[in-house]
Amino acid sequence: MDITSLFNISYGIYYISAEHQGQKSACLVNTVFQLTAEPIRVAVSVSKQNQTHDTILNKGSVAVTVVGTEAETANLGLLGYRTGREVDKFAALHTKTDCLGNPVILDDCVSYFSCKVEKTVDLDTHTVFICSVEDGEVVDKEAVPMTYNYYRQVKKLKSSKFAPTYVDESK
Repeated sequence: MDITSLFNISYGIYYISAEHQGQKSACLVNTVFQLTAEPIRVAVSVSKQNQTHDTILNKGSVAVTVVGTEAETANLGLLGYRTGREVDKFAALHTKTDCLGNPVILDDCVSYFSCKVEKTVDLDTHTVFICSVEDGEVVDKEAVPMTYNYYRQVKKLKSSKFAPTYVDESK
């Protein structure tokens, strides 16, 4: 199979974040999409290896930041390749608290939305969180949302080993 055929699926780049019992966590994901218009629901896919996964599961909500094309590479690296188990990701980030008590990452933000988890779908390595959107705001009307293709082709970044789009190039 030509695994690169999957590179033509359109994805966005998102920072997701949650806080439970004083523990903040955040990571970069590429799989967030709207499911329904009324009520507004989205799906967020997260690797079970990410600390953020467990925080969302325990909290029952998540903040999603739509990342713009002008995103700082340092932020993409921090949220995409570093673990919150080893580094305080929030030390260098600008945030505000959303209506559900989660930190919203404002760095590189086009818009954000606050999501309450309604259901989960177990997909072995990942969980898909089915969420109702409780609030949202456009932060930068001039910014352009980053696609995964832009992330790969222009920013020259690759998926972390926990991303659904990860390709083990040694195989």
